[in-house]
Amino acid sequence: MFVLGTAGHIDHGKSALVKALTGIDPDRLPEEKERGLTIDLGFAWMTLPDGGEVGLVDVPGHERFVRNMVAGAGGINAAMLVVAADDGWMPQTQEHFDILRLLDIKHGLIVVTKIDLVEKDWLELVMADIPSKVQGSFLEGALIVQASSVTGEGIDAVAGAIADIARRLKAIVDIGKPRLFVDRAFVLTGIGVVVTGTSRDGGFAVDSEVYHFPSGDTIKVRALQSHARKAEQVGPGTRVAMNLGGVDREDIGRGHVITGFAYDLRPTIFATSISNLAGSEVTLKEGRKILIILGTTETEAVIRPFPDTGIKPGNSGLAIIRTDQPVAAFVGDNFIVRLPTPQVTVGGGRILDILSVYPRRKDLPALADYLNRRSKGDLDEIIRTELARRLFTPTANFLLYSHFSAGEVDAAIERLAAGGEAARFEGNLVLTSRVSEWQTKIIRELDKTHQEKSYLKGLTAEELGRRLKWNDADQFQLLLKFYEQTNALSRVKQFYSLPGFSPMLDQKMNDQAERIMADVEKAGHNYLSLEEIDAKYPGSRQTLSFLLDEGRLKNIAGQFVIPGTIWREILTYIADKLNARNQVTVAEFRDRFGSSRKFALPVLEYLDRLGITRREGDYRVKGGFFNERHSL
Repeated sequence: MFVLGTAGHIDHGKSALVKALTGIDPDRLPEEKERGLTIDLGFAWMTLPDGGEVGLVDVPGHERFVRNMVAGAGGINAAMLVVAADDGWMPQTQEHFDILRLLDIKHGLIVVTKIDLVEKDWLELVMADIPSKVQGSFLEGALIVQASSVTGEGIDAVAGAIADIARRLKAIVDIGKPRLFVDRAFVLTGIGVVVTGTSRDGGFAVDSEVYHFPSGDTIKVRALQSHARKAEQVGPGTRVAMNLGGVDREDIGRGHVITGFAYDLRPTIFATSISNLAGSEVTLKEGRKILIILGTTETEAVIRPFPDTGIKPGNSGLAIIRTDQPVAAFVGDNFIVRLPTPQVTVGGGRILDILSVYPRRKDLPALADYLNRRSKGDLDEIIRTELARRLFTPTANFLLYSHFSAGEVDAAIERLAAGGEAARFEGNLVLTSRVSEWQTKIIRELDKTHQEKSYLKGLTAEELGRRLKWNDADQFQLLLKFYEQTNALSRVKQFYSLPGFSPMLDQKMNDQAERIMADVEKAGHNYLSLEEIDAKYPGSRQTLSFLLDEGRLKNIAGQFVIPGTIWREILTYIADKLNARNQVTVAEFRDRFGSSRKFALPVLEYLDRLGITRREGDYRVKGGFFNERHSL
């Protein structure tokens, strides 16, 4: 099943042709029937010889209703360009044709109607003119069928040409991300709110929950209908009427979108490639107000072209557009650019990226290469550019807002991972070239530290980040964790170092350390204070820190330092005492080590703070962390 759209100048017989093909009059509005003029979109369908069906969208040809034409053309898979034999190629023929090309329609046919109104010689002139008009487009070489909706001549041939397109048209791919751009919304008595549109990128099912854009509300599909028949489910490329529960008519209308998944963005800033039609006569300059039509969504926008001179008629270029209203866009969506006044089509474009911040003009050169790479539409390249935007990118919903299925994306990621270009890490993706680049910088920084300050155990994440000018702490922590797990870095507590590195003192600091250790050991249980050591050995704090880190010294509550051997002796005594009778006094501790209360009390109070002991009156008993003493 696919959807075919008509296109062409006003009064060239598009609606009559649809009726002749299907028996359905697509002009549904009373004023359309009264005036014989198509104002809004009309819909019909036909059955093919193989039993398949084609939905037809009939669009208005009058220049005042081009926006309605674009709304209908946005959901079609193929086009039927209609040219009246008595008029030939006309202005709206050209505009509609331009719109079809800008929307990247790939398949179509041309029908020359009203052949019953002209002489053979004139018809031959019209027929001869058409190939030059479509040269270089998707309609070059397309079948041109002559027909009359009045006499019926050629109608079977048109139907046969449509059937041939159906055979050649690739199956409409279901990527599992259904969207329905609403083209009509109304209320039926006894049924409720009904919307119509063409399903894109996936299907819908009765009783399923869907999402309303832009409100974000969850609503329910009560019933589905396609081609006047009830359906339990519909696939992509299907004209569908959807009865919705949980939404009021005043809250939904043309331009809104029903999605089968949670479209959580409300985007208004897009990076695009835009083509300015040769006949537009308007240069798209910085700050120009334009009208964007994507699907049935229509909104004013402001353009920021990358070229300083703007995008001139007949040229293409990159541009940022900021829309007045959110648009439920995918990367890869095509859109039409018109002017709000005068209302003319000037071009069209493709969404290359959905942005959260409106870039400054000075930021555009840095974006250009990235966007040019994406413009090719190659999935592997899009993934590369997506990963290049940041270091670690969450895999959850990766490229959700794109024309690629989750399966396609996963397969592409596996290709990149197998080729060594990307790696998975803790629910993220990362380019291996990026982690290698940062690894080189981090190794250089650590090696410099190890050489110049070998007594340091390494650098903390904060210090490394500061030196490398990182401003995203979370990303940097992930990077360091990646290196740690891949054995590119070592970590002891909060310090990162190169694998195999062990801190060591230089000769001067080592001599100082030996003198400090001799003094501390000589003091025994009459502990030396930090102030006393500072006074005797000015500038010794780095050496002291090294000895503390090595466990050769122990800092008691920031007051005293004692040899590590004495600290372990104290822990053993406390353990034996409390295991024997679960209590120890200050006096017992003092007598055991030949110390004074001045030194004994701070040690026991420090043990209290560590949770190894707990004070009860004049006694110390086991604390909540008594069994953790082995790690100290």
